[in-house]
Amino acid sequence: MAAAAARQALEAAGVAPESLTCIVHASGTPEQCLPDGGPLLQRELGLGGSGIRAFSVHATCLSFLVGLETACMLLARADTPDDALILVCSSEISSRHVDPTDEHVAPLFGDGAAACVVRKASWREGSALHRAHMETYADGASLTEVRGGGTNFPFHRVDDRAAPNPAATREVNHFQMDGPATMRMVLQHGPGFMERLRPGLSSGLGDIAWVVPHQASGLALDAITDALGWPAERMLRTLDRLGNVVAASIPLTLHAGVTSGRIQRGDKLLLMGTGAGLSFGGMILTF
Repeated sequence: MAAAAARQALEAAGVAPESLTCIVHASGTPEQCLPDGGPLLQRELGLGGSGIRAFSVHATCLSFLVGLETACMLLARADTPDDALILVCSSEISSRHVDPTDEHVAPLFGDGAAACVVRKASWREGSALHRAHMETYADGASLTEVRGGGTNFPFHRVDDRAAPNPAATREVNHFQMDGPATMRMVLQHGPGFMERLRPGLSSGLGDIAWVVPHQASGLALDAITDALGWPAERMLRTLDRLGNVVAASIPLTLHAGVTSGRIQRGDKLLLMGTGAGLSFGGMILTF
């Protein structure tokens, strides 16, 4: 799925896969523990012998923002060629980590992938990253989690490797969330975060044409819009069609805004959201 999205992005950009300088896999639901998704995506694109740098960034639902900021920082390095091309791809199969019997969680999430090709823009084009900011409040780390998949719950017992680990249950590999507590933290820290991202954002959008938010839930989108006093018609939504697609939500919503004709070249955009941790992320750019 990541490779399919990547191929579409490369075709739209008129870029041959072998012309890439770097591949950034930015997802919250990895295909496997080792190797990370960067090399796996490189191989799927037929570039397994290319030597093109490929790696992953993982910041749950904010992975795309972190991946895009990473790409921009790489492009800004003095030793990066002017014609460098970086692929950023988010691919999520969140349904594999959701309890299908949970009537609150199961209908919320969706599977999907999105990708973009990032390069240096000329001054004539005007596209630019103006500001990127992220804050983490780990007091909320246990509010949204998938506890399995790491060293805490190995499949065998630590004291007897021949015996299965009774603690490695299906529940620890399912997404778990304390929705009300998470919402309280979002409303507690969200306005201050926006103000630190750019003064004035906690009370209005100013010259920002469109907000491209992570599609956490309808309740979350409504709550943050009301708390900040932002006009709802400038908040792009895809939740009703795509669900919460974890890190792919923001780029999929951005793509929907572009293909629908709402987002135009030269528009100033705010990409923003929250992720497990609890983290807040935001990026202001000119498209």
